[in-house]
Amino acid sequence: MSQMLQPSRVAQQTGYRRPNRLESAKAAGLIDVSLFEDADYPAPLVLPNDEIDFDPEYPPQSFSDWQKHITPMSLPFKRTKIYLVPPPGWTEKASFSYRNEWPHRHLLPPGSESIVEYLAAFYDRFEVLQLRKEKLTFDEWIEEGEAEQSQSFVALNTGTESIRIRKRPMPNKGRGFQLNLNDLLDGAIAVLPDDALALILLMDFDLYEDDDDDFVCGRAYGESHPARDNDIEVDFEHFWPASHCATYVEDQVDKYIEKPATKSGRKGQTEAKTSTTEPSMPLRMAIDAYKPSSHRSAWLNRVCRTASHEIGHCLGLDHCMYYACIMQGSATMAEDLRQPPYLCPIDDAKLNTLIATRGNASVGSTANREQALLAFTKQYQQGSGSAAFRAWLEARQKQRANKTLASADGSPNENTSADVDSSRSKAKKRIVTSSEELRRSKRLVSRSC
Repeated sequence: MSQMLQPSRVAQQTGYRRPNRLESAKAAGLIDVSLFEDADYPAPLVLPNDEIDFDPEYPPQSFSDWQKHITPMSLPFKRTKIYLVPPPGWTEKASFSYRNEWPHRHLLPPGSESIVEYLAAFYDRFEVLQLRKEKLTFDEWIEEGEAEQSQSFVALNTGTESIRIRKRPMPNKGRGFQLNLNDLLDGAIAVLPDDALALILLMDFDLYEDDDDDFVCGRAYGESHPARDNDIEVDFEHFWPASHCATYVEDQVDKYIEKPATKSGRKGQTEAKTSTTEPSMPLRMAIDAYKPSSHRSAWLNRVCRTASHEIGHCLGLDHCMYYACIMQGSATMAEDLRQPPYLCPIDDAKLNTLIATRGNASVGSTANREQALLAFTKQYQQGSGSAAFRAWLEARQKQRANKTLASADGSPNENTSADVDSSRSKAKKRIVTSSEELRRSKRLVSRSC
């Protein structure tokens, strides 16, 4: 199968210009341009209706841009831990009250313990901890002066206060309901520990942010944007890494771009154009190991990818415009599933530097992080998504054995300060508005997880 390592023809039509190797090296603060071969780190695919297709001029965040963005006030050095909060439970009374709205589930969600293990590997050298599930609990919301619970809200109890969470019926008229993401974020901030570098709250219900959303996948305070998705067909055969199949890419482009006419004047099928660069060994190994995932393994892979992306935003990483990267923005569910689970060299350099500024310069490295992820994929061998990522990581290890990658593993610049503090006033019972005000003050761009 021919690999697509460059952007598709859509990039030319939409006006996206990918930075060249030298520009990418400069953006990462590194000198060795050999680390930025397309064979090792392919370009964004830029298919029709992808985020870059909608916003090709979104400003890329270089290493120096990131350094300016983070400050000791935004990421105090005392904050060293990443917390994960499992999906909140429901009181017995609330479970009974909303029993007729409860969604039918044919598959149990992935365990939070495995997600903690993945994040501990992805953010190697940061301490990743799980807060007690009892920290947050859903209950009935009863308006003052009313005798019965509200049908438009539920309560999220933190132990010290009760926060009103908006809920609405499923847009497709199906069984179940959706909870408002902005309100839930206020609940997450309410339980944010003083030493938290980031906190992520898992939910096992559909979420929405705006009235016109079908649903959203993830949200983080900082540079992230909401995930929005229309009714689309998701190609389960072409999740990453199979998304880099040249024939698949050309087929997707041909659906939206008029096919060139043949000499006879008839419009013919576009021949898949292979990349001019040498094939990627890590990508080839990943593709060879890939098979469509089971629903259970796909769910775990997706939650892990979304969580690692959103935590990246909490650390100041913006959407990546340089490479196919876990920090790419995405406008649809299909695009999100086409993206890789790894960090590109530029975002990798940012994370290494953040580790170095916290006194771990000798251990914070790309090689250590990839080794930790490799151990995770070997432990959770079920599912082709894990197998493909494991093959990619093993190929990277072989590359390291064949050439020196010391420049990529070191910290590009030690003169970096660091990023996100949040404070919250406590009240026994209140209606949240701060998330909405923050959302309105920010430029929103469709994004996934």
